[in-house]
Amino acid sequence: MKHLFLIGCLFLTTLVHAQLKLYRGDSSFDSDIAYTIDNGAVYHGDNRFSSKIYYTISNDKVYLGRSTTSFDCLYTVKGDKVYRGDSSFSSDILYTIANGKVYRGNSTFSNACILTIENNRIYSGDSTFSNDLLFTLTGQNQLSVALLACIVGPY
Repeated sequence: MKHLFLIGCLFLTTLVHAQLKLYRGDSSFDSDIAYTIDNGAVYHGDNRFSSKIYYTISNDKVYLGRSTTSFDCLYTVKGDKVYRGDSSFSSDILYTIANGKVYRGNSTFSNACILTIENNRIYSGDSTFSNDLLFTLTGQNQLSVALLACIVGPY
């Protein structure tokens, strides 16, 4: 019985570490969890207390809610571009990703930079100052900069 309990605890520990949590600012308190990402499901806050899925991430696309139909596709990631909906037209480019930075539209000029992602931290604009820190990431970050931008970006 003790062995079964120990195996169960190890399994739960593995599940907890497989999640990605985004904390507001430089906090690491549970009350400051802005998003929890677990197996492609994006929850607002801590998923231990909320079962509502805001977004689903699948095949480099972000969908509204639990759906993965093209009607509910909010963003599509192709290479270093993020497109509106299920599109791949240049007129639908929302973000361009380059060197850990997220730029508005089809630009890589510094004045178009809206997010900087560095050392598991997400900053506003072209900055890494502590005053511009939006989120701190903890857990297994297996998401691309583009997918993180879809979740926390201004669109």
